[in-house]
Amino acid sequence: MDLVTIKTFNFPSEVAVVQSFLEMEGITVYMKNYTASQLSYSIGDIDMQVAEEDYEKAKAALIEGGFAVAEDFH
Repeated sequence: MDLVTIKTFNFPSEVAVVQSFLEMEGITVYMKNYTASQLSYSIGDIDMQVAEEDYEKAKAALIEGGFAVAEDFH
């Protein structure tokens, strides 16, 4: 399964609400750098990833939920 980054966060505290929202929509979410960022904020960005086949559904859910705008996606 190929993963695609759907959203990037600066702090672990920003992740929970968006992750819960996508999971309620039936989209499995994977976090890259999440644990490391909990240990040290200086480690870098936290990438929220979804399976490639869920990308369009996740993108639409983020926009509908107010967590992103269309311009956030290339």
